[in-house]
Parts: sequence; C-alpha cells; structure tokens
Amino acid sequence: MLTLASDINDISFRVRSFGSLIVDGQVWDLAHLDPFTFPFELEPDYLVTVVVFFSCHCFTRSFARDGRPRSEISPSEIYDDGREKRVLCQDRYQTSRRLLRDLMSTLATRRITLADERQPNFVTVETMDHLGLSSVYAVFFEVSKAKARKRRLILQVQSAYILEGGLSKRQLAAKKVTLRSILLAAMERRKIRP
Repeated sequence: MLTLASDINDISFRVRSFGSLIVDGQVWDLAHLDPFTFPFELEPDYLVTVVVFFSCHCFTRSFARDGRPRSEISPSEIYDDGREKRVLCQDRYQTSRRLLRDLMSTLATRRITLADERQPNFVTVETMDHLGLSSVYAVFFEVSKAKARKRRLILQVQSAYILEGGLSKRQLAAKKVTLRSILLAAMERRKIRP
C-alpha cells in the first residue's frame, strides 16, 4: 500500500479527512478513514494509481435506520457533513476501525460482486465479526476515472456496515468481478460486464 499526499491533493475535488469526534465523552479517531492510494498494474507495464475515499456512511446511519423518532436523537449524536445529516453509529464506527482500511487495501484478493447493474456499484464482504462470530460486513463502492490526471482512478467507498439478516437473494446470486475488471472498465469509461 502506498500513501502519497501529492496524489491525493491533485484530485480535482475536495479531499475529506474526518479528523476526530467527541461522542459521549469518548474520542472517535477517524484517521483510518483518511484517503489513501495504492498502485495497481492494469496491464503489463501499465501502472495506475487508485485513490480511495470514504464517506461518512462508514460511521453513521440514516435517521430511518436509527429506529428512534428524530425528536429523541440528541443533537450531539447528529453528524453533519455539509451535504446531509446522519446519526453517529457506534457499531459502524467500531467495525470500520477494525476491518475497513485493511479490507480496501487488499481488495485485489477479495471476492467482489456487482451490487447494482444500473450503476457501477460493487460490494465486497468480510464474514467474521470482532468476536469471531459469523456476520456479513458489506462494503459498497464505486470507481471512476479521475478527470484531470491520466492513470488515476477514484474508488469511493459509499457505505460499509454489517448486514442484518445476511446477504439478500440478489446479493447471493450476484456475479463475481475482479478488481482488475472494475478498474479497467473505469479507465475506459464503460460499464462493467460481469
């Protein structure tokens, strides 16, 4: 894995580092969700740089998924990223700290499936929780070609959370794709064909 500040700073849109938060008197260090890069050899002698970004959905949940009426949610539990407001989620935060960065940096060795055929959305899962119990941690992401830089791809982690009830029938039947196929399709600005 490679972390290059110049690669990240050259991206044509604003880089988001979440820093840390104080939640119920505890510090949530979100440094594990800082953007990072890794090199990937798409073809022999054709190296690209993949820049990985994370959304706040990796440590927050929607108001609807929270289960409480909005009036019962303390303002200190609400995270506002300037585009949307969401509820801080201890489970998503802890699981992301434990699994997410490593999972994304070893993506080439993982099973990836097409989550939605209508858009370039992919999912990879880790099937063990912190207690060693069976669970499904789903990571949804998309990949696009950087507008201003050649040989640069943007991998945006849209969301990551434990799926209650496990994989859906559609997710179980989804076709496997390789990271190389995903990156090549993004580089060529075409839809993936699993």
